[in-house]
Formats: sequence, structure tokens, C-alpha cells
Amino acid sequence: MPFRLIANFFHFFWFDKIFIFEEFLLDLGANDFSRKLFYNFSQLKKLFYSVGIVLLLFILKPMKAEDVRGNFLYRQNIDDLKQSLSRAKSPESKIRAYLSLSKMYQIISAKEASAYADSAIILSHSAKLPSLKADAFLLKARVYMIGYVTDSANLFLDSAYNEALKYKAHSSLGYILTTQAIKSMYENDKGIFLDEINQAEEYFKLAKDYEGLIYAYLTRAGLFINLDLFDEARHDLDLANELANKLKDPSLKIFLLLKEADLLSALGNHQQAISLILLNMPNIRKDNLVYLESSCLRSISIHYIKLGEYNKALEYAYEAYDKCKPLNFNLMASDLLTLIANIFHRTNNFDLSIRLNHQARALRYYNHFPLSYFNSCYNLAALYGALNQIDSSLYWLNQAEIIADRYNNIETKALTAELYYQIFEQAGLYESAIHYFQLWSTFKAQRDQIVTKNAFRALKATLDVQRQKEQYQLNENRVRNRLIFSYLLAGLTLLAIIIAFLLVRSYKNKIRLQYNQMRERLLRMQMNPHFIFNALIAIQSYIYKNDSSKAINLLDNFSALIRLFLTSSSKDFIPLSEELDIIRYYLEIQQIRFDDKFEYEIEVSPKLEP
Repeated sequence: MPFRLIANFFHFFWFDKIFIFEEFLLDLGANDFSRKLFYNFSQLKKLFYSVGIVLLLFILKPMKAEDVRGNFLYRQNIDDLKQSLSRAKSPESKIRAYLSLSKMYQIISAKEASAYADSAIILSHSAKLPSLKADAFLLKARVYMIGYVTDSANLFLDSAYNEALKYKAHSSLGYILTTQAIKSMYENDKGIFLDEINQAEEYFKLAKDYEGLIYAYLTRAGLFINLDLFDEARHDLDLANELANKLKDPSLKIFLLLKEADLLSALGNHQQAISLILLNMPNIRKDNLVYLESSCLRSISIHYIKLGEYNKALEYAYEAYDKCKPLNFNLMASDLLTLIANIFHRTNNFDLSIRLNHQARALRYYNHFPLSYFNSCYNLAALYGALNQIDSSLYWLNQAEIIADRYNNIETKALTAELYYQIFEQAGLYESAIHYFQLWSTFKAQRDQIVTKNAFRALKATLDVQRQKEQYQLNENRVRNRLIFSYLLAGLTLLAIIIAFLLVRSYKNKIRLQYNQMRERLLRMQMNPHFIFNALIAIQSYIYKNDSSKAINLLDNFSALIRLFLTSSSKDFIPLSEELDIIRYYLEIQQIRFDDKFEYEIEVSPKLEP
């Protein structure tokens, strides 16, 4: 059971009963008992409400919301949407209800779809909600696209684009440009459809709207399929599939499989396309997606027609019609009636084919689907022409021509001119046949030129992108190689610096060691062991003789001399005064040892500063 139905059941079945009982308590009066009972019941109501919220959030799994601008499953019920509109309080919720109703009515009645889109535009303008206003303009444009009212569609698409661009509604811009690309594909031969859908892709990425991004990929894949660019279509389908797997939304897979089936069919693999759709039908039926189920059944029927298996094609077409008609999916129902009529036409059952085409025509006329109405008139003209009923054929062909001229669509003009040429030729009216043959040739050339140029530009753009990717990869490899070389060079340079540093440090250590050794050697040379030994013997002798004055004098001079030796040994250069002190202390010690047997005099040149 869908989440929304369970939520409504929980709300109306339980809470409405509580509210009724609550009003009953209030009617009892203001006595103490009723007040206490009312208070306790209010607490019970809060408890029920909390339990309900927890149940809905954690036990049940809600279905993902649908986006009226893109991938839409058509699972809502019109009556439910109208009730939600009547219950809506805020302008935003009302606008969203209008948009959902407009989207649903696009497959039921174009007139109603247009009216709800208008209501959304007016309310979003007065409520100053620019993003929703842009979406409303977009839906209005799509209503006109159903009928191929090109000028009006362009007007509303431009309004939607300007509104979304003004307020930087990136997601809306993506959907608008994707829709514009679909139009440009068949109306413009400059290949701008590819630029538009590429811009849409960038806007979806900016908005982080991944469902919109899938919509853009699938749309571009469909356009590539129509241009017979199958490799490019496969690439976009792979991108969409990768993104759908990340989002883990099974509903997105439905749109993907339908596009996969289209690609297989375009490649001539009709049986594989049928198998792919049938493989996924149980999931579609499980979610009760009736519109998409009907679309899948219709696709299967078309594939069987291409295989020439008309009985199976009829079986699936009727099954699809029986599912969508009770739900008033009038556009799909009329398409299925036309499909069934075409099968009967192929099997030469003209009476049934004419009757079914009239049913489809009436359905399309009363629900304001002008382009589809053109198809019905065209099919009737072709059928009556096959039966050689020229007057009836020309009548319905004239009705088709009026629609083609009114909406100025080159595809419908080409089809009308071609059938006129064939019927007039069949009737022997060769002058008229030649006139329409020339018109048909002109329209066909214009149409083929648009398609061919767009295909060429799309292929060229794809090749340019491929070349850019290859060039980017080449540049990336070059940059990577340069980085590797730079890192290698930097590593070798660093290694050389480290080795040089170690060598210099080793050399300095060696010099320092040699210096210390020289200092020790110099110190040993300065402090002659014999001199030290003799000085100490002399001090000892004076102590034994109790000549303390000489012993003390000798010891003072000796200690002063040793101190000077030690301090001067750590210096590369010493003052002349220190050198003279060393000589003086040395001579005084010797003079004391030898009992003043010699005299000395130290002379210093006046030019020297001691």
C-alpha cells in the first residue's frame, strides 16, 4: 500500500475519531471531572500523534517525490490532488498543487493543463516566488508543445528562462534548457540543441540535482537515437545508469530501461527490447504505475509490429488501452486506439481501422490535443485513399492541412503535402499532384536538412569533445612526466646537498681534531716536564729547609706561570704583555732556584705596545 494512502488512513481513521470524542468532552460542561478527563485525553491524543509520526517515519518507507519538470510517474490521483489543493494554506503549497494538476492533465486534457498552469503563474507572481513561477512557465510551454504551438511555446520558455536566470534557480534552468533542446532539435539546424542540453547538464550539477541530471542524460540519449548516433546515446545511457545506481531509486530505472529499449529497437534488436521491458514489468506493476505500465505495453506492441507479429502486437495494445482508459489517460488512450487502428490497417481490416481512428480523433478533439488530432485526420485520409474514396480522403486531408498551416510545423506540412501528391496521382489529377509533389520535396528537404545538419553538428561536437579528452589526457601525461622528472631532479639535488654537507662536516671535524691535537702538543711543548719537575723539587726543598718565604714565593710564581700557560693555550694570539709575564715568571722561578746567581733585564722596543 502506498505511503500516502497509509498516512491518510492513519490520520482520518484515528485522529478524526479522537477529535470527535474531544468535542464530545467539551460539550459535557466545565465540571472538574470533565476537565480532568479532557486533560488526560489531550495527553492521550499527543501520545497517539507521536506514535503515528514514529510509525510513518521509521516503519514505513515513503515513496520518492515526483518532479513535475522532469521524470514523472503519473501515479497521483486527480481527486486527491484537488483535495490537497483545497486543503493547501500557504501560497507555495497551492502553487505546487496547481503544477501537479497541470502535469497530470497533460495526458488527460490540454485545456485543463493550460488552465492550472495559468493559475500557478498568477499565484506565484503575486506571492513573489520566482522559482515556482519559472516552473509554471515551463509547464505552460510544454502544454503548447503537446499541440506544436511553436510560437507560444517559445514565448513561455523564454519567460521561464529569464525568470529562473534572474534568481539563479539552477535546477529550473536545467529543465528549461532540456525542454528547449527538444524543440531546437527539430526547428533549428545550427546544432544549438546540443549546446542547450550541455548547459542544462552544468546547471543540474551546480544545483546538485542528480535526478535532473539523469533526465538530461536520457533526453540527450533520445535525441542521439533519433539522429542515429548510437554510440553517443549509449554513452549517455551509461552515465544515467551509473548515477541511478548511486541514487538507489528504482523509479529512475524505469525511465532508463525504456530508453535502453528504444536504443535496442533502433539497432534492430526488437526481441531484446521486448525482453528487457518484460523483465522489468513486475517492478512497475508492484508499484502500481499504471501510466508507465501502459507506456511499456505500448512499446512492446510497437516492437512486435516491427517484427511483423501483429496478433501479439494487438494483444499488448489492447491490454494497455484497458488499463489507461478507466483512469482517463486520454492522450495515451487515443495513441493506443491509433496504434490498434494501424495494426488493422496493416492486416487490411480497413473498416475497423477507420472506426478506431474516429474514436481516437474524437478523444483528441474534445481534450484539445491538436497535434494528435492532426494525426487522426491524416490517418483517416490515408485509409480512405487506400479504399479509393477520394472525396472522403481529401476532406480529412484538408482538415489535417488546416492544423498543419495553423501551427506552422514543417513535419506535419511535409506529411500533408506527400499524401496530397499520392491521392491526386491516384485520382489522375496530375497537375495538382505535381504541385504537391514540389511542396513535399521542399518541406522534406528542409526537414532533412535540419536533421542532417543537427546530426553532423552533434557528431562533430562529440568528436571535438573526444579530441579534447584525448588532448587533456596527453597533456596530463606530459605534466605527470614533467613532475616525475622534477621530483627526481629535486631528489638528486637534495641528495647532493646532503652528501656535500656530510663531507664538509667531516672535513671540519677532521680540522678541529688536528687543531686540538696541535694545541695539546703546543701545551706540552710550553710546559716542559723537566722544568715542572725541577720547580716542584725546588719548592719541596725549601719546605724541608723551613725556608717558607722562598717556598711561598716560588709557589706563587709557579702557579701564576701555569695559569698563564693554560689560558694562553686556548688562544691563537696573545698580547705582548702576557708573553712578557710568562717570561718574567719563568726567569724569577729560575732565579730563586739558583739563589740569585744571575741577573736579567727585559728590554722592549718603544715601537711595540705591551
